[in-house]
Amino acid sequence: MTFLELCRRVRLDSGISGDIATVDNQQGIMAVKLRVREADYDILKSRTDWTFMQRSANAALQVGKAEYLPADLNMQPFAGVSRVYVDKVPAIRCEFDELDDLHLKQGCAPSGVPQRYAVTPLKRILFDHAPTDAAAVALRYNALPIRMTANSSVSLIPDEHHEIIVQKALMSYASMEQDDKLLRDATQRFDLLHKQLCNSYLPELKIF
Repeated sequence: MTFLELCRRVRLDSGISGDIATVDNQQGIMAVKLRVREADYDILKSRTDWTFMQRSANAALQVGKAEYLPADLNMQPFAGVSRVYVDKVPAIRCEFDELDDLHLKQGCAPSGVPQRYAVTPLKRILFDHAPTDAAAVALRYNALPIRMTANSSVSLIPDEHHEIIVQKALMSYASMEQDDKLLRDATQRFDLLHKQLCNSYLPELKIF
């Protein structure tokens, strides 16, 4: 469903009269636009490891440069990084403070082949070494969620699970209106749909 279609569903299921012709300039108590948009965004940002948010990127590391903005590596703004390969060799993830201390002691990033990386507090990728030669880097990461804005916007949540957005938006509306029955029904439905979404799009738990 598009953003507009989701808004129309929520309006219908909540019992609000009238129609929604557009998501633009929705005002007042019947502004279901905000409830739908935030319901979608809240679900997306509730986890950093949704598999439907996984992305890949390939780029080249620059000689003498150890720290990179996401755009430098052809990445979107990211919620988390799962794997990094430098010249097809996996780089080991470590804590930012560990690499920061190394660089502070050296006065700068030492030259060499990058073997470890960290995510900085400003969401940049920091390598332990600044390459002495150009190196290919491949990354797997989870993109940051974005909010729907236009009538034709489509949630990043897979289409077959869009009903979860409707139910979460209804929960918000019912809570504001103190509609206990609608809140109870929407919450029960949301809980079931959330379990289904998690079962379908969260990484399998590995037991060693």
